[in-house]
Order: sequence, then structure tokens, then C-alpha cells
Amino acid sequence: MQISIDFETYSECDIKTAGGYNYAAHPSTEVICMAWAIDDEGPQLWLPDDPFPLALSDAILDGAEVWAWNAAFERAVWEHWGTRNGMPYIFPKQWNDTAALAATLALPRSLGQCAEVLNLVEQKDTRGRYLIQRLCKPYRGERRRDQHLLDELYDYCKQDVVTERAVKKYVQQYKPMGEHERKVWLLDQAINWRGVGIDTTNVANALDLIIATAEALNASVVEITDGALSGVGSRAQVMAWCRDQGYRLGGYDKNAILEALADPALPPVVRDVLKVRQTLGKASTSKYQSMQNLAGHDNRARGVFSYHGAQTGRWAGRGFQPQNLPRPAFDDADNCVKLFKHRDHELLEMLYGDPMVALSSTLRSMIVPDAGNRLLVSDFNAIEARVLAWLAGEQAPLDVFASGQCIYCHAATSIYGRTITKADKEERQIGKVAVLALGYQGGVGAFQTMAAAYRVEISDEMADDIKVKWRKANRNISRFWYDLEAAAKNAVLHRGHAFEAGPITFKCHGDFLFAKLPSGRRLAYYKPVIGNNGLEFWGTDSRLGGRWAKLTTYGGKLCENVTQAVSRDLLADAMLRVEAAGYPVVMSVHDEVVSEAPIGFGSLEDFERLMCEMPDWATGLPMAVEGFECERYRK
Repeated sequence: MQISIDFETYSECDIKTAGGYNYAAHPSTEVICMAWAIDDEGPQLWLPDDPFPLALSDAILDGAEVWAWNAAFERAVWEHWGTRNGMPYIFPKQWNDTAALAATLALPRSLGQCAEVLNLVEQKDTRGRYLIQRLCKPYRGERRRDQHLLDELYDYCKQDVVTERAVKKYVQQYKPMGEHERKVWLLDQAINWRGVGIDTTNVANALDLIIATAEALNASVVEITDGALSGVGSRAQVMAWCRDQGYRLGGYDKNAILEALADPALPPVVRDVLKVRQTLGKASTSKYQSMQNLAGHDNRARGVFSYHGAQTGRWAGRGFQPQNLPRPAFDDADNCVKLFKHRDHELLEMLYGDPMVALSSTLRSMIVPDAGNRLLVSDFNAIEARVLAWLAGEQAPLDVFASGQCIYCHAATSIYGRTITKADKEERQIGKVAVLALGYQGGVGAFQTMAAAYRVEISDEMADDIKVKWRKANRNISRFWYDLEAAAKNAVLHRGHAFEAGPITFKCHGDFLFAKLPSGRRLAYYKPVIGNNGLEFWGTDSRLGGRWAKLTTYGGKLCENVTQAVSRDLLADAMLRVEAAGYPVVMSVHDEVVSEAPIGFGSLEDFERLMCEMPDWATGLPMAVEGFECERYRK
């Protein structure tokens, strides 16, 4: 038996800043209505003043599956508000998320957009946004209870159930989530419900330091401009002032400021002002505010990870974006945090230079365990390079990994034609850039982009020469790109037939091209065709802000997809193992697992051993990890 539900709620809490968990727990949050349906029956409406439906209660107590779109929100409301108001308890294993199923098929996470993309008859009511603005939050300072609008909201809520079930019916025909992946999703829900600890005291101190630093910098702008500007907050005023100084800015965003600061013709006085703007524009410091907003009553931030946030199945960050925390500019971040209690930005500047850089460098240190616990952190070493060589059957790098040697020295040796060791720092760095940039059919552009990130400067001619030598030394990987593209195209041209490229199998079924991974999980490409630009499909385009668009792919990109997807499967398996062994997972960041366990329980060695166990489908893949224990999270 399957139950579909949808809540409409009222609250004075801003869900966008506080997150769904804090929103549900907020004392002002109330359920306005709940739409529900059992199996294929028509949706019904329940209002809080009515007796709770007996049929629904019986189904829940009998262990029925409970479905919702982005079910974490419905679960949070049910557990925080519902159980206080006589609603029966729903066990975590009963919950199911249609949005998660859609995500496994690389479909939109928005219910309305997903139904639109699938061209379903049962579309989401577009009036909902207006109704939510009027009824689900304070409107002009008060709560509205307009019965006419409420009746519309009730219909909107029931239509959401209809649309959610229609999407569920569509996606379930493709069996997108097997038993193992279901376990991964349940673990994801447990991690998000458990949350990650935040040092709220020092977050508050950091915010005070940010304010003090901003005030001091804006005061310097007043002095620099002889009072013409009161600060750098107004785009229009700063750009107009720059014109008055004889310099026309191309824009006021990060890239425009960087371009202007690189211009030798930039007047010194304008340069001083733009440097202030650059310092205050550091986006990473805004993460402190997000941490404060998300930290609940127990100082834990919840809901900061999104299952299958990327097409490959990798997790995406939410809230303060744990996946995107900046690298520290210095090694003693924990010592820097000890200064926060003084709330003295001048002291911070004296010891660490730019206070904003110091504050950015200590963001990771704000993630802490509860008292009596410690964090265990373990990261798969060069996992994508290992997985790529394993998928392509490139034995030489696999032997390097198995022997514990340096893959970057190995790559540099093939480039320079002589043995390179870690003592040859410049050559090893070239090898590192080659490994990171060239594995997915990258050329000169990809190499130079990666080289810039690692502060390596070489000519395009040399970069092209390195590319040629790397490909010659890695012929199986180079062949793998073309095999993947050929197999994918053949699967589109000959629908219903399977085509293999190494351990990857492509096959079209219904609206999708599927790439079956060694784990048995599949990557999905919606509405694939062979077009003028090659293999085309529909998906979310990160370059267009996540808009739905027609995308083009090729061998190197397919190689990147399957390599990252297999890496993700290995990470997910490791998370399940350490969780089952009693090490509660609180974060997964790229190829890293972070657990919060009691002091004295287990050991780092045991944790790393569990991480390195390979599933049966990954036989022959050499794996290594690097880990540590800490009282504050760090890189």
C-alpha cells in the first residue's frame, strides 16, 4: 500500500534561510491542511480541526509506504508538528521521496518543472506561488485567513498529490532505485536528520568580526575618496565615482573587479577602493551567516546535503555548502579561532593579514563534534585516477597505485622520459596537472586551466606536447573515450540493444539512454538523439543556472560521468560500511567521509580499514585513504 501526502503550512520562520528542519520545529509553524491519498484513490483533504482519518492512520500503522515530493520536509513537519497533535508516528523506513527517484533519472528536482518536462496531463497548479505568499507566511505583517483563498490553497494542495503520483507512476516504470540504492537514500536521510555540529559561539564571534572589519574598510573608503563615497555597498555610486576619476568599470561583479585590478591603467585611488570591494565581496564569509541560520537549538545544522544532487549521483551541498568550503590560506586555523573570542579585527589583521582571508580560512573549523565525541575524517586518495585506470584497463597506473608509488611522478616520468621522484617538484607538479586535466579527453585548454589553478606556467606548445605524450602513455584510457562514445551512439541508433565499452553497458529504454555501471546502478540521459553536434540529450545546464536545456556530450564527457559515478558508488558503499560499524556519518564531502563518534570508540585505523574494503564488483581496484581525527573539521 502506498500513501501520498502533501502539507501546506504557515510559519513566521523563513524556510529559505533557516532550512526545512528548523522551519518545521519553529513554534509559529502550523499545518494549514494536508492532502492525502491511498494508492490510486482520489486525493482527500484533512484540516487540523478535523478528526485524523482512520483509514490513513490504519494504513500507516500497518507499515504502508508514505510518499511525498522532497519527503524530508513532510517528515520534519510530521515529526515536529504532527506527533504533537495526535498524528501516528511514521518510521523512517516507511518514507519515500518521489523527487529522489526523479533525480536518479536526472530529471528536475522541482515538481512543477518535472511534470512540465515530462509533458504530463497532471500539471502542478501555477497559482500556488501566489497563494503561498498570501497565506503561508505573514503578509504585510499579519496572517491572512481569507476563506476564498484558503479554498484555492486546499485545491492546490490536492493537485500536488495528483501531480506527485503522476511523476511517481512515470519514473517507477524505469525501476530507478534498487534495494542497495534505497539503503543509500535512507542513509542520506539519516545523515541529514542527524545534522552536523556547529560552533555557534565562534560563528557569532566571526560575524561580529566581519561587521567590524567591514565598518573599518568602509571608513577607509570615506577617507580615500574625501567623503565622496560612504562605502562600497552601492554599485551605482561606486561605478559613477570611478567614471568621475576617469575610469569606466565594465561591471561590479567579482570578475569585473579582477579585470579592473589587472589593468595597469587603473588609477591608484580607484585601485584602493576596488581592493576594499574585493575584500568585502568574499562570498565565503557569508557562509558564517548561513551556519548561524541553520544551526538548530542543539547547535546542529541539518539538511545540508542533497541526495543525487549531480547527474552522476554525487551529493550536492545546501545551506552553507559543505562541498564548497574554501581552502585555508594557512595551516593553524584552529589557533586562529582562539582569537575570535576577543572580537578584535585589528588583532586578527596584525597576526594573519587580511581579516577576511583569516575568517574565510577558519570556516571549516566551525564544524565540530558534540561534547565527548571526535570527528574521524578519511579521504579516498586520487580516487578518480584509480577508477579511470581500472575502468579503461590501464594496467601501468594500477600497478603504481597498488605499489603505493606516486601517480604524479609516474605521469611525469612518461612526459619527461626519465625517472621523476618527489624531489623533482616542478616536474611532479606537471605530472599532477596532466593526471587531473587530461583523463577526460582534455586538450591544451583543459591543461592550462588546471595549470593556472596550481600556479604552473607553461606555453601552449609545451602543453600540447605533454597532452600527446600523456595519451601515448595511456592508450587504453584514450581508446576508452572513443569506445564509450561509440557504444552510446550505437545504443541510441539501435534502441533496445546493449552495447559495451569496457565494464560500462549502454542501452536505450523508453525515454532514456542508460549507462549501466559495474555496481549495477545506472546513469540516465533523457530523450537522447544523434544530432548535428553529436550525441544530444536533455538535462539541467549548470552554465544556465540549472535551466532545462538540450545538452551535447562526447566520449571524454561520458568518461568523466562514469568515472565520477563509480567513485560515488565506492564512497556510498564506504559510508554504509562505517555507519553499520558504529561510526555515525555526518558529512560526505567530494571523496571524503566524516564521522562523529564517541571518544574511545573504535579507531582511525579501523575506520580507514572499513573505507578501503572493496565491494565484489570492484575486484582489482587498488584503493588507499588518508585520514585523521580532530576536534574541529579541517582539510
